[in-house]
Amino acid sequence: MRLLVHQIHPAIVASAGRLSRKLSVLTNAAGNSRPALRATNEAFAARSRSEPFRINHQTYHTLIFGANSMECVAVVTATANAAASAAPSTSGHDVPTLDRDSFKQILNVIAIRVPNRKCADVMKAFRGFTLDRPRLRCIVQDGDRSETKLLLLEENIKLEDLPPELHGRLEAEGLTVAATDHPVVLDYGMLSADAVLKRLLPSGVDAPSSFETIGHIAHLNLREEQLPFRFLIGKVLLDKNPHLRTVVNKVGSIENEFRVFQMEVIAGESRLETEVTQHGARFRLDFSQVYWNSRLESEHLRLVSSFQYGEVLVDMMAGIGPFAIPAAQKGLTVYANDLNPRSAHYLALNARLNRLGSSCLKVFNTDGRAFLRLLCDCPGSTAQELRAKLPPPPPPGGGDGGDGGDISAAATNGGCTAVGGNPAKRQKTRAAEAAEAGPLPAVPDGFAPPVGGLLFHHVVMNLPASAIEFLDAFSGAFDPAYWGCRPLPLVHCYTFKRSAETEADIVAKAERYLGGPMDSDGSCSVHTVRDVAPNKLMICLSFRVPREVAFKGRRT
Repeated sequence: MRLLVHQIHPAIVASAGRLSRKLSVLTNAAGNSRPALRATNEAFAARSRSEPFRINHQTYHTLIFGANSMECVAVVTATANAAASAAPSTSGHDVPTLDRDSFKQILNVIAIRVPNRKCADVMKAFRGFTLDRPRLRCIVQDGDRSETKLLLLEENIKLEDLPPELHGRLEAEGLTVAATDHPVVLDYGMLSADAVLKRLLPSGVDAPSSFETIGHIAHLNLREEQLPFRFLIGKVLLDKNPHLRTVVNKVGSIENEFRVFQMEVIAGESRLETEVTQHGARFRLDFSQVYWNSRLESEHLRLVSSFQYGEVLVDMMAGIGPFAIPAAQKGLTVYANDLNPRSAHYLALNARLNRLGSSCLKVFNTDGRAFLRLLCDCPGSTAQELRAKLPPPPPPGGGDGGDGGDISAAATNGGCTAVGGNPAKRQKTRAAEAAEAGPLPAVPDGFAPPVGGLLFHHVVMNLPASAIEFLDAFSGAFDPAYWGCRPLPLVHCYTFKRSAETEADIVAKAERYLGGPMDSDGSCSVHTVRDVAPNKLMICLSFRVPREVAFKGRRT
């Protein structure tokens, strides 16, 4: 029963019908041992039949584990009443039904009989005047005639409407064309989603101009005037996009620390786990539980392309791995972290899907500041405690036995192994096993940074709404005994820029959080990623950690 509850995340809006079926199954399984559950099921079924409504995870949990029958019935009634009052109003709107047969239409167009050998020339000459409809060809068979075909003109165009120069060109080529009436049958399947919705939606309500695709899921962000027609819009989009099986609409802004927004399934299946592919890497995710934006694909490629084989990447807000996975595939050693347990789960799972061993990519599930300061072995971090739990190191033998020498020695790609071989016999990585078993540990088992901290080349901070506030984590994080003669890491921090702000304003803001000025070595740059809203840009601020900041308060 607990497994069933945890399958529904707070961000999902579950349908009453589906919950009613689940309650029925649980009630039958419980028999007479759970009278409160049976009362819940009966009350829910009765109310949802008379007035369909939707329910969230918290209420679902209360219904399943309600203390008594009266409480359960009260929760059902209160939830239905609240849903009815909060639902987008359809008053003043006559929401049409989707009658696909009503779209059948017969067009009578002019058809020009053309010899087979002249079809290409004539079609080229008539460009702009031929029938141009989705899923319809402008050249069709001419009944039983094998030596000619019919070229269909656009609706309402007659031969006398054609320009004189077109008639002259045909005569110059010795073509004598014969025109005839030809019926063209149009139906629902031949129309685009935009054409269908333009016919169905009232004046003043536009069809959605675009949507994001995440695997089999279409993600819409409907405007207020479109909300009363959301289920109709969802049905049409499913019909016209065979690769889609689910349509969701965003019903709230991203206001939580996990970057997950509330959504409503408005058409199709309620299954929100899907898989996407970017530049050869596979990513599995539950769209209701983790953050994903398909529109950032080119930015993922741009930044990863700037990394070099053998480097070490620290990804502070890694999500499910859009930077971490391709970087590890490129030959970097990656330390990736996300605060959201579900993101860390899918990050570990995606490492396995892409056959990346734990020596290539280590997954953490903790706060970004704590993660960075742990890797740097900062005073007050848990690094010393973790090292105390490790078995004693093997006796020295071979190699120079030094502290790592040049920073390139920090990369462990010499031992970076892909998880290959027969999938049935392949040994699972610890991260993959943990991902299947449940929540990942905050720090991978057996991990502790070396004394003095990990040496790394890049830090990615992909949390545009607040990543810039985490720059204070770099203050005094680096041990000058290990980093004093080495170049400090490059930071790639994503943030938003308003139209009234300049690039200098963004740099100044970053310096305030850093606690010091950026180095004037030419490493600082601002890259515009995309428009996210009117007067709002997503940008990537790249800079090298200033030495004044890195060693602040540390003995040199």
